[in-house]
Order: sequence, then structure tokens, then C-alpha cells
Amino acid sequence: MPAGRNQRVWAVVARIPRGRVATYGQVASLAGIEGAAAARQVGYALAALESGSAVPWHRVINARGQVSRRRRSGDDNGQYERLALE
Repeated sequence: MPAGRNQRVWAVVARIPRGRVATYGQVASLAGIEGAAAARQVGYALAALESGSAVPWHRVINARGQVSRRRRSGDDNGQYERLALE
């Protein structure tokens, strides 16, 4: 994924208000990413964030309104915990 696309995704996610969520598809649309794999591209961009990034990646959920499973097992609880704190 081009670096510019990652930057657009991160900028959209950074604007999600505290206590609110958006879907991968909504983020893709707002970032100008089109196509069948647009939501997946958002996932790739969020996975590319550096550890400790201020981008609130935990506010992005799947189209079913749920936290998506992580590539690395055991990472799912962190997203639930962050959302619960908001």
C-alpha cells in the first residue's frame, strides 16, 4: 500500500471522536479508497502503525459492529479494553 494511502487512513481514523467507532468500510470511503478490498486496505494501514502511535486504531470495527480478530492471537482483548475505557 502506498505511504500516501496509509497517511489518508490514519488522518481519517485520527478524527474519530473519543467514545465513537467507525467501520473499516466507512474509513475507506472517507479516505477515498475504492474497490472490493477497500476495507482490507484500511486494516493493512492500521497494522502498519508504529507501536505507541497516537492514532486511535481501536475505534475501527468491522461491518458487523464487532472487533475483528487480530492476525496475532491475544491482541483482541486490547481493543476491547481501550474501547471500554472510553
